[in-house]
Amino acid sequence: MVREFYVNDAGLQIRMLGESIWARMKQKENPNFVFPENGYHGDYILDLADTIAKEIDLSSKNPDEAVALCAQDGKEMMLTEIQRALDRFRINFDVWSSEEDLHASGLLDQTLDSIQAKGHLYDREGAVWIKTSQFGDDKDRVIRKSDGQYTYFASDIAYHLEKHRRGFTKAINIWGADHHGYVPRVKAALLSHGIPENWLSVLLIQLVKLWENGQELRMSKRAGSFVTLQELLDEVGVDAARFVFLTKSHDSPLDVDMDLIKKQDSDNPVYYVQYAHARICSIIRKAASEGIAVLDHIDGISEKLALKEEMAIIRTMSEFPALLEDISKTLEAHRLTYYLTHLAASFHRYFNMGLKNSELRVVTEDKTLTQARLILVSGVKIVIANGLRLLGVSAPEKM
Repeated sequence: MVREFYVNDAGLQIRMLGESIWARMKQKENPNFVFPENGYHGDYILDLADTIAKEIDLSSKNPDEAVALCAQDGKEMMLTEIQRALDRFRINFDVWSSEEDLHASGLLDQTLDSIQAKGHLYDREGAVWIKTSQFGDDKDRVIRKSDGQYTYFASDIAYHLEKHRRGFTKAINIWGADHHGYVPRVKAALLSHGIPENWLSVLLIQLVKLWENGQELRMSKRAGSFVTLQELLDEVGVDAARFVFLTKSHDSPLDVDMDLIKKQDSDNPVYYVQYAHARICSIIRKAASEGIAVLDHIDGISEKLALKEEMAIIRTMSEFPALLEDISKTLEAHRLTYYLTHLAASFHRYFNMGLKNSELRVVTEDKTLTQARLILVSGVKIVIANGLRLLGVSAPEKM
């Protein structure tokens, strides 16, 4: 498996980034300098402008050259920040693929020639169209405009065809939900090259809303009032953010209660699961202090586990392997957070029974019973630790 990040670093959006940075620079000299109508307004543009102004002397450049340099430097600085944020968030990519590089490599021209050779292109009104309607799309699409510029769709076709040529047997794309209409046209373009529809799977990610003190924290790139991933991690930590992002299906909107996931109690879903793991570690340490180790087998003592709560925990643990296999096929990672929460709840209920009745504790005066229960809770510990590891969340031994 190869994790790949596709960077949309060509086209009008990057040009607009450069114009926005350049305008902020010029406004330092002339506050009346006109800012682009559709420019980016966030404070981060001011930061980029200040940094670039210190690093590059643009005084001798004409406006087009200055905007191009601002766009290039601004893009690289923002990409570096994205990489830092993802690294902190424990998301690692093996390959960073650039749309700009696709253009520079001549791959788009090769892709156009390939589609033409298959007879799936035609000219209309000076533009070049691909016959995606013949392969399941609702209409044909422009891939080269009348001014000779390639469309974003052309880049996407070239990128996916190149990925297929690199020998990948399956591609999984993660897109924002606002790109849902894009799925049929990409699959249609691939079908036109004989690539089966199921080669590409697209996971559409719904929006995340952050709430604090009962108020929604608004996010908008253009309005400049967005919350960055770095800011979220500063507020709630990596473990909480990763876990809560995986508590719902990717195709369902997610409301994140910032106040709740900062709590250090059972209301916080990640704390609840992690605390089960830490509690079990504490139990094992207590047993060890009394000279009782966790056995590597349960032969001859399994009959000691007779409580219905113990049977429920065993049944839940037995579901873990099949669940992981199913998740690997359905890509429904949220089912793992649900499972871990359910297992943690079963353990907490079991543990709390011992707070009311000493005979129901894991470590009791009956050594054989203690060994059986230690094996049980040790199994829970292992499953929770493995589940959290798969989610990229830590499993602390003390809390």
